[in-house]
Amino acid sequence: MKKIAIIVFLFFTICLFAQETATVQRDRAIVRNGPGSIYEILAELAKGTSFIILEEDGGWYNIEVESLNGYVSQKVTSERKAADDIFSKMGSQKTDLRISQHGMSAGVKGFAERFTQKFEGSPNFFELYTTFRLDTKEYKNFKKDTYRDFNRKNNFKKVSIPPSDVKDYFSFPEEGMGIGIASRIASLGIYYNPDLMHYVNSVGNIVVEATDVYDINFKFFILDTEKVNAYACPGGIVFITRGMLEMIRTEAELACVLAHEIAHVARHHGMLELEERKHHVMADNAFGEMDEEMDTIGIKQDETSRAVEEEMEQLCFEIFETVVNGRLQAYEKEADELAVLFASRAGYNGRQLLTLLQRLHSSSSQSTNEHYTQEQIAERIEIVRNELVRITLPDNLFDHKDRWERRGR
Repeated sequence: MKKIAIIVFLFFTICLFAQETATVQRDRAIVRNGPGSIYEILAELAKGTSFIILEEDGGWYNIEVESLNGYVSQKVTSERKAADDIFSKMGSQKTDLRISQHGMSAGVKGFAERFTQKFEGSPNFFELYTTFRLDTKEYKNFKKDTYRDFNRKNNFKKVSIPPSDVKDYFSFPEEGMGIGIASRIASLGIYYNPDLMHYVNSVGNIVVEATDVYDINFKFFILDTEKVNAYACPGGIVFITRGMLEMIRTEAELACVLAHEIAHVARHHGMLELEERKHHVMADNAFGEMDEEMDTIGIKQDETSRAVEEEMEQLCFEIFETVVNGRLQAYEKEADELAVLFASRAGYNGRQLLTLLQRLHSSSSQSTNEHYTQEQIAERIEIVRNELVRITLPDNLFDHKDRWERRGR
């Protein structure tokens, strides 16, 4: 009996020491209750935190740290060169990482409320944003139906994403600013159709899983306007208009439109590089102190912090203008090229982006976004056509036209 006890003790000792450990190398490491960005946030880990890896699951680690068990992106263990701009500098300051009832940290919540007020955004959008989430069971069933008789992992190998040195996560000021910008866009009017919104979010998140920003929580909303348009805000908030949905004919076309907006987020298009202004970022934790209730951002109202505050707000309005009115042509070109790849990696026929653009061009659709004007659509058609010549896509990609006709209207 004593010998058995010793053997059992040695076995568990070996297992304990055999467990792999890793350390957080990013400023933000979000722990979720499942292996995917749609799952609920449990906590945030500070840079330098070590954890035990229990298993790997498609780009995610099932981890244990102290009494917490959850999932983090494998990317948090790889150090990236830090961006040198105001938002990243503020995001790297120490703050309270506890998760509020809204499912976000104090930093994100504080900046979200601040910028919602500054942009005079929809007061109801913050609640809509924080309460909306996909039902994980329904989403799994949607994925199962999407990939029936299709090998998604094998498809990933056939369609690769070009490497990028752009920061692949958002600091809490950037995420909060994105919510503020989105609240202003939402003031145009949200189209409240729960079934359609869940459908659009299901398609969008299937595309997200096939990208290199699979760990960013994207949420997709529908604007109640006949204008043909789509918008992407920092942090992963995407809008598509009712007018755009009416122009779409297949689920693959929807996937391509969403993939284009996801690409803007993935490559931080519109987030201005602020190298020449970094000297304004002081070490006195301006914007960085949270009160005990985590309801507001504590700001030291001295002359320096007020100057930083004013400059940051001006930059945010500049970013808002790029989101609403259209980005640089180089960004649109990259977003179209990545849209073909992202949608195709997800299994959708990325060639249908060209089909949709051609339809938009022939329909004389109207848009307030300069990149959906007739002239710009014609240029984008040539970009996508050249991209389809340059790359080789699998032949067995799907469009799920039948499902779109059942659920997309």
